[in-house]
This record gives sequence, structure tokens and C-alpha cells, in this order.
Amino acid sequence: MRIKSRLVFYPEELDRLRGLFESLGIEYEEKMDGIVCLFMEDERYTRLMDELPRMGIRPNEIKDKQFSEKELDSAEFLHMGSAGYWGYPQPEEEMDAWQRASYDLSTACPKCGYGAIQDRPYLIKGEPKFGRNDILALNWTYEFLVTDRLRKLIEDAGLTGAEFWPLIRYKKNIPIPGYSQLHVVNTLPPMSPNTVIVDMKLPEAHPNRCSCDKFGRNLALDPIYGVSVPIRYERKSLRDAMDFNLTSEWLGLFDARPWRIVSRKVYQLFSRYGIKRVVFEPVIVEE
Repeated sequence: MRIKSRLVFYPEELDRLRGLFESLGIEYEEKMDGIVCLFMEDERYTRLMDELPRMGIRPNEIKDKQFSEKELDSAEFLHMGSAGYWGYPQPEEEMDAWQRASYDLSTACPKCGYGAIQDRPYLIKGEPKFGRNDILALNWTYEFLVTDRLRKLIEDAGLTGAEFWPLIRYKKNIPIPGYSQLHVVNTLPPMSPNTVIVDMKLPEAHPNRCSCDKFGRNLALDPIYGVSVPIRYERKSLRDAMDFNLTSEWLGLFDARPWRIVSRKVYQLFSRYGIKRVVFEPVIVEE
């Protein structure tokens, strides 16, 4: 695993930094702001981060994990996340209208509102526009929508743990051809106790923390590298795992939801056929 840092500088800071970048041999992208991307093990990253405090500059920094193809291909199970989005569930005129249209709200926590379970297809406006992609996530829901091509690849491979639900054209109430929701139906037991999950700081405007454990919890950050710690499962907990699975834990703040854990077969299928707009991260399996 490598960690890639994306540093964003304000234009007025960039003017002061050009000489430093040149002396360190650092290339940068200049748009609205200045952007520098470096791997943390790069000596230039260390030298830059040592110099910035002396200049009174604190850039916005985003860190991403980067895994090799060998690391991904050898993992038994992986977390599968979204890297591209399309559209919104309908109706979107009111805050919770789309949830009432597609979810059983009786399963939600009455205090924080999280925990509702989808029991009807999503309503969407018009035909999805995926470009050359075969999978994108639906905004707000983070649920995956797939083309018929990817659906057929998954079905032909006999991958388990998911169903394909239709997408319904809003107001006309008819299925939209060519696309489906990849609806994961299998839920795993809890993660290993060694997976460090912490309570997140809640915004002042949000209700106080409730006891349902579905809101305001996330993976802890590694104290050295500042990226999330890995997901861990005991091997016995994966005895009944399928190819597509949901975590029993809900993770996230305003986007709290179960995460998707998939088998090596899913990663290899996506890799073989060049399926983009998803990201994978190995899960640690404890013996």
C-alpha cells in the first residue's frame, strides 16, 4: 500500500511557493487553486511538509490509499466503494420524499433517522447517462446502478449475494430499459473486534448522538498516516459470506450506511472487463 497526498494551495500562497517547488523539482497543477500530488514516501513530500510551517502555510490535504494490482488480486475480500455518481432519487422536492418513495421508514431510528431499509425500486428522472461507464452510484443513496452489460457479466459468472432491481421512471411509473440497481441482499456478521471504529464529532446543528449505532461512527484514522485503518473480519465470520455482502455496521456521518464487502471473484471480474468508477481496498482476514 502507498499513500498519495493531494495538497491544495490558495492562489496567493502559490505565488510564494513557485521558487520552493522549482528547487524541489515538484510539478503542480494550476487551476482555481494550486494542486500538488506526491506519495508520502517521496523525499520531496517530507521536505515540502517541513518547509510549509516555516512559511506559515497550511494547505488542504487529502490522502488516498493506493494498492498494487498484486495486493488487490491476492485479497480474499475487499471493500468496494464508489468513484463516480449519476442522478438523484425522486422526488427531490422535499428532504425525505425520495426515502418515503423507496424505503420502509418504520425500520429507521426515530431519533437520528438512519436505519431505513429500501423495499421498493428507485424513482429517477429519465434514462441514466453513464457515458462509457458500466457502473455509477446514485447520489444521496450511494447505491450502485449498472448497465445491462455488467448485469449479464455478473449473472454469467454466477456471483452471489445481489439482486437486480429495476429503475422506475418518475411520474410515468414504468421501468427504464438498459439499467438496473445492483441491490446487495446478504449481510455479514459484525467485523472483528480489532477493527477500530470510533464515534465522530457531531455538528452542533445535528441532534445529539443516539444509541442505535447507525449514525456518527466510522473507521479510526491511522495516527501516523492519517488514513482510515483497515477493515478486519475473523475468518469464522466469513463462513457464509457471498460474493456481494453488506456490513452489519453503519458507517459515516451524513452518509451513514452499510458498506459493501465483495469477494475476490468480484474484483477479478471487474478488472478483467475493465469496469471503472469503483475503488477496492483489501480486507484483513484474521485466522
